[in-house]
Amino acid sequence: MKNLKIAGVLALMLILPSMVSAQVTLGIGDQAPELKYSKWIKGTPVTEFKKDHLYAFEFWATWCGPCKAAMPHLSELAKKYAGKATIVGVNIWEKTGEKPYESSLPSVIKFVDGVGDKMAYNVIADNNAQHMANKWMIAAGQNGIPATFLLKGNQIVWIGHPMALDSIMESVISGKYDVEAIKKQFDDSKARNEAFMVKFRRLEPMQNAIKVKEYDKALAIMDTMDVTDPMIAMQVNAAKATVLFSQKKDIEALAFSRKWVEGNKGFGGTVAGIILGVDGLSKESYLYAAELGKGALEQEGVVKPLVNHFIATAYAKAGDFKKAIETEELAIQGAKDALKEGKFVGSIMDSTVADFEGSLAEYKKKP
Repeated sequence: MKNLKIAGVLALMLILPSMVSAQVTLGIGDQAPELKYSKWIKGTPVTEFKKDHLYAFEFWATWCGPCKAAMPHLSELAKKYAGKATIVGVNIWEKTGEKPYESSLPSVIKFVDGVGDKMAYNVIADNNAQHMANKWMIAAGQNGIPATFLLKGNQIVWIGHPMALDSIMESVISGKYDVEAIKKQFDDSKARNEAFMVKFRRLEPMQNAIKVKEYDKALAIMDTMDVTDPMIAMQVNAAKATVLFSQKKDIEALAFSRKWVEGNKGFGGTVAGIILGVDGLSKESYLYAAELGKGALEQEGVVKPLVNHFIATAYAKAGDFKKAIETEELAIQGAKDALKEGKFVGSIMDSTVADFEGSLAEYKKKP
């Protein structure tokens, strides 16, 4: 329940349909695809790839916890290698539903402004064609973020997690980097990655039914699926919980979710996020979401102010405004403390406190 959102599981479900049928056509040693974006949000636009200069394109989204965690490190690298390397954060895969991708720009810009100097490097956002996601990430077989493409001139020399970028950059700059060896490793991983994605093709009929809200059809498909593979089981269980709560079948949905979470504690956040994303559920459903939230407070690495805000929201939806007020006050104090201590970069900002205070004000108006 690391960020109390369904982003982790459901984002994968939303992205997979376009990825499972895509072939890996981009790799180490290739020339970088064209750079196309909707807006250069921060920094100085790159108009050409200079020979022997390094360019790191780090792909991220506002909902991605690990992406936020990497931002201070990337900021340090931008300062350390100023003049030798250019770092660009590339915003992709925001949740826009049926709206054009560029409809996410206001929220992305607000996020970048809120993070301030903790994101001390260039930032761009993908365009409506999602060129950066499709022609860079998916073309290279990258199905998760954060992910970084390191270029020397216009040649891709490395693809990996941004937290490993420092040693790679140092090796490239010193001339000790063996691009051919890295290329072999990358090529060897293609087969494993493609085999991994093949299994997810089985999910497409279910996903397509959910997308058009043919929920009974989706449930029927789920009943026929082989869920012995843990990754497939995760996707199917999350989808089933989503469908049952969307259909307002609270009793069945709660029974299924409790059984799933009992044997898989790590998916409590997924279930809680699903519940909170649906209006008009029973009081019992929202209280269960609050219960899952309280359980998450004891886990390491959670952003406690966000967890408390989540719990307060669940209590409010359940109609218990006394507990909603108490918990939202904890969220506000925790957020203020985090800002003073410089903790939870990207997750807690001045706007976060303002949002929490707005919720508290609404709860206090209730009888």
